[in-house]
Amino acid sequence: MDDQKYMNHNGKDFTDNKSKRILQLEKEVAFGLWVQVLGNIIELKGLSELFHIEEDANTLGEQQILTGVWIRTIGQILEAVSVSKQLKETDLLKLIEEQKLAITGDLLVSLGSAYEVIGGIHVLEEEAVKIPRIVP
Repeated sequence: MDDQKYMNHNGKDFTDNKSKRILQLEKEVAFGLWVQVLGNIIELKGLSELFHIEEDANTLGEQQILTGVWIRTIGQILEAVSVSKQLKETDLLKLIEEQKLAITGDLLVSLGSAYEVIGGIHVLEEEAVKIPRIVP
């Protein structure tokens, strides 16, 4: 029998299967957040390099997209760090602070995504203004 004890967020010991399963699922959530962070960093790297290579990348829309991805990535990192810290936290006040930090990260992710959408709309508008070339 597994004698390992786990602590819930209220500091109480528990060893039942449901509580162990909850802890396992919380760890999966934290892992998923870190996978998202990695994806955001890869996206940010690629977009940054494209921004510097493309000749017409200095448009307002392109800049807004890149800024939105930066904001989203920072928020995702903040959320992932906070959720990871929550897994080990037994002090209720510290847990609440980490939860507030995770919510702040979520807010930044949302704001970054919204700013990225605005940039995408600007890019579409800028592209629509250009006269299409007729290929003979």
